[in-house]
Amino acid sequence: MTISEDAITVQELQVLGTRARIYEGGTGTAVLLVHGGWTGAAITWSRVWEPLAARYRVIAPDLPGLGLPETPARRSVQQYAVWLVALLDVLGIERAVCVGNSFGASVASSLAGRAPERCAGLVLVNGFAMPRTPLPLLWLGRTRPGAALMRALLRRLSFNPEALNRAFVDPSKIPPGLREMLAPGDSPALARFAEILVAGDGPPPPAVAPLILWGRGDRLPGTSEADARRIHASLPGSTLRLIAGAGHFPQIEAPEAFLEHLEAFMGSLRIV
Repeated sequence: MTISEDAITVQELQVLGTRARIYEGGTGTAVLLVHGGWTGAAITWSRVWEPLAARYRVIAPDLPGLGLPETPARRSVQQYAVWLVALLDVLGIERAVCVGNSFGASVASSLAGRAPERCAGLVLVNGFAMPRTPLPLLWLGRTRPGAALMRALLRRLSFNPEALNRAFVDPSKIPPGLREMLAPGDSPALARFAEILVAGDGPPPPAVAPLILWGRGDRLPGTSEADARRIHASLPGSTLRLIAGAGHFPQIEAPEAFLEHLEAFMGSLRIV
């Protein structure tokens, strides 16, 4: 089903005293789309949010400090989960199906564990719940040398243009501008993301059995097909769906298959 190009609108509002930018459209069951650490909501979700808005109420925020870099970043996964709950309050939404990609999956999982009454369903897209950081590593990461080491590790593994070649099966489908966002150097996003990773998260685990929706061609560290199978085995009741011909962003590389699996999952939920 197709809908008009203005089905998704952008608005700015205040969430916890900070300016927020939200993309929203549609009616019905709320679907909260949470982007990752590389880029914001528009690049992450624009291939699928209009078809979703034909059936559901879509909410896709730019996370403070990441998708909206000029606003103050939250310092942990848990703080981002709290921010999302506050966003739902501002929008008058009691429950939403939480769909998170990459780092956004960590935030969505944290929301599902810490505020289960607000999460009607959970979808992890090439991402997983962030574990608790062991105390020695937490201490080290908060020192100046430890923080520098974390930034260097992130820069080498993921915050560089070459990482996109491991994230995408078809490089021609990399959205314009994404390579520039991962240009070499200590970008503000890299420093903020390093601090968030050091903080970690940990329990409580999600109270709902998630759909694990995975681009099987993902070659980034920690999000391969083998990692998806391991995550599936660790989450009782979870469902794993692998999408061929897609990597870390299956909603960008294979939007039709992504929507098919997501809408089938939505149809299986009993949302009151």
